[in-house]
Amino acid sequence: MSPTKADFKAVLSQARDLVKDSLDQTEQVIMQVAKNAPAGISNRLVSLFDRKGKRIRSTLLCLLANCGTEKPDLNRVAQSCAAVELLHLASLVHDDIIDDTDVRRGQKTAHREWGTQVAVLIGDYVLSQSMRCVIDEDANIPAIISDAADKLIVGEILELDHSGDMGLSRKDYNEIIDGKTAALIDAAARIGGILAGFDQPMVDECAKMGTHFGIAFQIIDDLLDYGYGSVNMDKAKFTDLSNGLITLPLLYYFEDCNAEERAEMENLIAKASEEGVPEKIFERLTTKKSLEKAKAEALEHLEQALAIADKFPKSDFTDDLVAMFSSMSERGN
Repeated sequence: MSPTKADFKAVLSQARDLVKDSLDQTEQVIMQVAKNAPAGISNRLVSLFDRKGKRIRSTLLCLLANCGTEKPDLNRVAQSCAAVELLHLASLVHDDIIDDTDVRRGQKTAHREWGTQVAVLIGDYVLSQSMRCVIDEDANIPAIISDAADKLIVGEILELDHSGDMGLSRKDYNEIIDGKTAALIDAAARIGGILAGFDQPMVDECAKMGTHFGIAFQIIDDLLDYGYGSVNMDKAKFTDLSNGLITLPLLYYFEDCNAEERAEMENLIAKASEEGVPEKIFERLTTKKSLEKAKAEALEHLEQALAIADKFPKSDFTDDLVAMFSSMSERGN
C-alpha cells in the first residue's frame, strides 16, 4: 500500500528503500571516517554517527542522481552524500552549542556529553572530513560543498546578529533561512543533478528546486518549534523563542497586530524563557492565524519545487521525489 500524502515518515522510508544501495554505501563511508580518526576522536565519532537523522538531504541527492538516462556511479553518489551529511552534522553540533540545546535525536547533545571545548573541535573535524569526501571529485562538486558550508556559516552568524531583533525584516529572515537550511539542500539537489548527467540549465533547476524545498523545510521547523503539527518530537519545543529568534510566525503576527498588541508581544518574547510564557505567545499567534499563514507560505514553496520536479523524466525515483515534496507540509518531527 502506498503511503498517504500526509504520512511524510512513510514516504521518506519508501524513498530510502528505493535508493538503499547508495545510502548503505554512504553509511559505510561515514563510519570509515570514524574508524580512520585518531584515538580520542574515533570513539566519539562512532557515537555521534550512530545517532542517525532522517537522511533527507542524501535521500534527495540519491533520488535526483537516478533521474537521468544512465545509472550513476555508486561510489561517487555515496561520497557526495557523505559530504552533505557530514557537513549537516557538523553544523548541528555547533548549533547545539550556540543554542545550549540538551537533546538532539533523542540523545544528549555532543557538548552535554563531552563538554563544549571537545564538541567544538569534533564539529570542526567532521566539517574537515566532509570536504575530504569529495576531494577527488570533478564537475565542481568540491566547490559546491565549500560554497554550501560558507552560506551555512554566514546564515548562522546573521541569525545570531539578529537574535532578539524585534524589527527583523522579511529580507533578513529569508537570508537567514536561505543560508542556514536551504543552501545545503540546494547543494544536495545540484550535485544530484550533476551525477544524473543533466545539462547545466537542468542542474540549475535542480538547485532552485532544492532551495524551495529547503525554505519550506525550515518554515515547517519554525512551526514545529511551537508544537504546531508536531508528533513525537525528539527535541525541545520553544527553543527558538528562548534563544530570542524571531521566526516566520512572529513576522506574520507583527504584520497584522496594532501597536498595543506589538508591545505586549515584545514583552512576552523578552520573558520567553519563563514558565508558561511560550504558551501565551502560541495562543496569540493562533488568534491571528499567524501559524496558518506561515504554513501556507511553506506550501507555496513546495508547489514551486513540485513544478520543477514535473520536468524530470518519469520514473520511480521522480515519483518518490514528488511524494517527498507533497508530504513535507505534514512533517511532524
